[in-house]
Amino acid sequence: MRRFAHFTVRSRLRADADQVWAHATNAVGINAELRPWLRMRLPGNALPAGLAPPARIGRCWILLFGLLPVEYDELELTRLEPGAFDERSTMLTQRRWLHRRRVRAVAGGCEVVDRVGFAPSALLLLRLHYAIFHLVFAWRHARLRRRFSRL
Repeated sequence: MRRFAHFTVRSRLRADADQVWAHATNAVGINAELRPWLRMRLPGNALPAGLAPPARIGRCWILLFGLLPVEYDELELTRLEPGAFDERSTMLTQRRWLHRRRVRAVAGGCEVVDRVGFAPSALLLLRLHYAIFHLVFAWRHARLRRRFSRL
């Protein structure tokens, strides 16, 4: 039985890559992608300036409907540069959580690619978590496409 799952979600947007990247790396932008279902409470409103990975950001709570704590992410960035971040974290329900986002310029706009991998603490929940996480990232990309319009 698999102990680790992964998936990729990608979107092409009619927006400048730098504009989308700025949106992706602050609490307002992250939460605009997640709402109304979820909200992520970062320790601060953005990733700290001058951050040199590997860097532990701290505990970020995931709130259902913006109110009810349902998960947390011990956020650690292993890469952070314009247009790219790699997150390697643990969560309340995940022994291992990997999230890689790339925003790159393409003709007429940019492409956003999220690669997610995880290993749940309870192996029996792997399929359920896969479905939930895939839905969350599909929702995030739908919100990005709505905000920046699709190519």
